[in-house]
Amino acid sequence: MEFFEFAEVVTSQEEIRSRISIDTLPDFCEEIEGVDAAEELGRVVYFRQWGRFHIRQETVMGGVRFSVPDCPNALAWTVTTGYPPCPAKMVLHATINRIEHHPEFIEATKALLAALKTGLERNYTRGDTAAVPQPFRIPCL
Repeated sequence: MEFFEFAEVVTSQEEIRSRISIDTLPDFCEEIEGVDAAEELGRVVYFRQWGRFHIRQETVMGGVRFSVPDCPNALAWTVTTGYPPCPAKMVLHATINRIEHHPEFIEATKALLAALKTGLERNYTRGDTAAVPQPFRIPCL
């Protein structure tokens, strides 16, 4: 399954990479209560809905990806800009490795992205940085 949110934030992939990290996730997302030291699987993260898991971060085109290696649903999400489906906004995209799931888990995943969207819009100043031009543009739907 996949989930999307589009934050009304104009930024660049470099700014995303410099401002959004495992350490700053609790500042941007109230669904993440805190992070702790690294262990074998990655840093420790405390989700409000799900409890204690590990989290990893990597750089991707347009921004950053976070993955939860010990999540039975293989939860991962990206924060990107400059690419479809909405190159002029900040795109939040989450996936799990299921085609169906319990409604409570789906709602919790949607709540995670919605809280992240709210936190990013609250903590970024709109229009501070122009999005990096890309070789193609597809309009936002």
